[in-house]
Amino acid sequence: MERTRILPSSYNCLIVTANHYDERIALKSMKQNLQAQFSDIDLLTGCLNLVSFTKGIQNNFGNLRLSPMTLIGIDVHQLRNINRKHGFERGDQLLRWLGIALRDEMGNTVYRIAGDAFVIVIVGGSMMAHNSRARSLFEQLNAQAGQLSMGIPVVRMAVIHFPAGTPLDTPSVWKNLNELMELLDGAEPFKIFDAEPLEDDPAMIRAMELMAERILSLGYMLSVTFRLAYTDPVGNLPNLIATRRKLDLTAAEAISKGGCFSLFLIDGDDLKRYNTISYAAGDQLIGQLGSVLMGAIRPGDFAGRWRFGDEFIVLLPDTRIEEAINVADKVRCAIEETSRAWTFPVTVSIGVVAYPMHGKTVDELVNHAEQALRVAKTVGKNRTVVAE
Repeated sequence: MERTRILPSSYNCLIVTANHYDERIALKSMKQNLQAQFSDIDLLTGCLNLVSFTKGIQNNFGNLRLSPMTLIGIDVHQLRNINRKHGFERGDQLLRWLGIALRDEMGNTVYRIAGDAFVIVIVGGSMMAHNSRARSLFEQLNAQAGQLSMGIPVVRMAVIHFPAGTPLDTPSVWKNLNELMELLDGAEPFKIFDAEPLEDDPAMIRAMELMAERILSLGYMLSVTFRLAYTDPVGNLPNLIATRRKLDLTAAEAISKGGCFSLFLIDGDDLKRYNTISYAAGDQLIGQLGSVLMGAIRPGDFAGRWRFGDEFIVLLPDTRIEEAINVADKVRCAIEETSRAWTFPVTVSIGVVAYPMHGKTVDELVNHAEQALRVAKTVGKNRTVVAE
């Protein structure tokens, strides 16, 4: 393991200074990022959620040419028994693993629509190719489940084909998903179906349309609730609870795929001067720091509040240590340069770590990042330090 690296305060700052920085753009980006995190994504599995699925049906999942489509309905076999026998934590681990496995194989077209139910959407191509992908996925999931000592079959899967030339509608999608999934059992956990036409039942059709409208309305209310529950009101960033969920999910993905990720902790240097003006001034400063932070990181990175006070954390998926150092120092320099126009110029210190170089668990990584942060403070502040 390499020795601690300490980057001087002037490192890379010319790059930041040369680029025009607009806090309004950063704030807009931050709000859009938060909206996506809490409105469209299931925080446990990282899959798109029920609200996203309902919106997708309404716009035909972007299938403007009305190409053939396949919906693969999936439910976790005997999840209730797993929760009852081993506890909900084991059940959540299973769901998190399944969400990662599904997205790894099928991309970003995976939706978690209920506690134990997922749907994969495939647009275009031949039905035979869709069947082959679904069968391969089913076999891979069971093979992985066997290696993890899970019961087989781990899921039940209904492959439902919708013909070309016909747009999807909410009643038809839900009727086929609900009724055809009921035809599966432990003895026949994998079946292929052609979507059944909707019966001429105006009352049932209207009831399903109302259900979709209520899902979207509920989704809006939930997004507001989630923002309140998972957003720090001072920094306008995900709070500690949301951040920890994201860390755990990213770590689980890296372990499952044999991948990597990095993170860094940020702590303000001598920011108490703002509190001597007023606590409101201190809160405004935290909001400004959050705005600058969101403007300096990359589109796929995650930033959140960490613990209390003026600490932040940034998570960089699929990123190795050298690139993480560059992003961290870009953040540090952006704060130093932008704050020159504030009441008091401020600086921050940063501790950087990478998985698996500095730890195999989130707690190990955070502990090493905190140690690097303490080194940055000790050697003069306004530094980016890589953990030992």
